Amino acid sequence: MFIVNSVCLVLTYSRGGWIGFLACIFVFLVLLVYWYSVQLPPKLRPWAMPAMLVSSATVVALAILFVEPIRDRVASIFVGREDSSNNFRINVWSAVIDMIRDRPIYGIGPGNDAFNKIYPLYQRPRFTALSAYSIFLEIAVETGFIGLLCFLWLLVVTFNQGIEQLKRLRELGNSQGFWLIAAIAGSSGMLAHGLVDTVWYRPQVITLWWLMVGIIASFSVSPAKISGTAK
Repeated sequence: MFIVNSVCLVLTYSRGGWIGFLACIFVFLVLLVYWYSVQLPPKLRPWAMPAMLVSSATVVALAILFVEPIRDRVASIFVGREDSSNNFRINVWSAVIDMIRDRPIYGIGPGNDAFNKIYPLYQRPRFTALSAYSIFLEIAVETGFIGLLCFLWLLVVTFNQGIEQLKRLRELGNSQGFWLIAAIAGSSGMLAHGLVDTVWYRPQVITLWWLMVGIIASFSVSPAKISGTAK
């Protein structure tokens, strides 16, 4: 399933999808090395993470250098407005930033209807859009900085809880920690993709996002219970 879905994603040639995929795999490998590093000989433990980072960077670099379609798509990220997709997003982001600047506290209100009513007042000629093409900008324009700060705090709490519980499960040798690794990695990939697209505004995607947040939250253990277990 992993191979088939990975191939399908790569063949979409979606740069946002590739960014999310790389972020997901990278976080997964980091957490996997973290999980297994305690089983390595003491002399090798400090080298486990650097070895993984160097290997990952080498594989990505080789893919960019020797696989022409990947090289072309990656290069297009850095050409600015010369790429039509980049140019479209830059124009939409510029308009959305103007919207945020005019309504920074509470935003324009949630929902696609509100966006469709306000965006035409700010849009650049010939660059119509149904969303901000960034989940972070979308949250900021809909709910203002108050909503954005709440969202960022949700991320901090969620990932902090995930790492804390992963550490606890690793110490116990409980293989349920792999659920946490997968959920944290998947969430990270969606966030990375969401930097350049409003992927969460599709029901199929947002359902998976909340499923992963739910998986992380399901491992939460109260400090009292942890203390009782330790005793």
